[in-house]
Amino acid sequence: MQKEISLYDLICYFWQAKYYLLIGALIGFLATLFYLYVAISEYKAIMVVAPADGYALGDYASSIEYDRMAALPFWRPKDQEGASTDFYRFIHTLRGPAAAKILMQDEKVVTDINKTLQDKIETPEELAIYLERNVRIDPLGATPLRRISYLHPNPDFASALLRKLHLVADQMIRRDRRRQSQSRIDYLQNSLRKTTNPDHRKGITNLLMQQEHIQMLANLDEAYAAIVVEPASTLPKPAWPNKPLSFAVALFIGLMLGFMIWSIRQRAP
Repeated sequence: MQKEISLYDLICYFWQAKYYLLIGALIGFLATLFYLYVAISEYKAIMVVAPADGYALGDYASSIEYDRMAALPFWRPKDQEGASTDFYRFIHTLRGPAAAKILMQDEKVVTDINKTLQDKIETPEELAIYLERNVRIDPLGATPLRRISYLHPNPDFASALLRKLHLVADQMIRRDRRRQSQSRIDYLQNSLRKTTNPDHRKGITNLLMQQEHIQMLANLDEAYAAIVVEPASTLPKPAWPNKPLSFAVALFIGLMLGFMIWSIRQRAP
């Protein structure tokens, strides 16, 4: 029956293998120094966004005295948290192929990204995959706010890319909403000309005023789907590689390898 190893026995084994442990730790330390020397430092850019409900149509809709049931289908829908679905559309559009297709037209963006890649990005689909993998979107607690982060060796480019992504995604949603509201305005105006019933005319007029309000918001020079709570900024120190973590992991691996080598030598005949 094999004897159970106690804590005292384990400490004794480590003491007997102290030279192997020291050599393993030294190798791990030197390997970490070499890794940190050749590794490319990456800086983390962070931006915090929130639903643009300050100008959102839902707030305006709740304050008017028209028939709410007739108005709801034309107002910006919201989820249970009160955030507009346009905001969630913004979150998904941010890293999607449509936004990537627009970014591909900016040669500087593609050039700076390709500097860090072996397989160069040549199509919007490849850029969308890159954004999906490298641009993180994290919720802030139980709020609808989102923290958007991105790592890149060039700190200025890291923050610039987040600003461009926000602008592109927000403008895409604004453009679609503007087109949609204009189409509805044309339809409602045509219906108003054909309708003689006073009640129908009143309802159509109310809906037409709402669509004109949407058109006004879409034409304002303000964020439409997502406002910037904290502008994109880059941390002053590299976020990668993490020096304390790298040393800790390397030293642990070095110690374990040293102990394993000592154990194998002890069992050898």
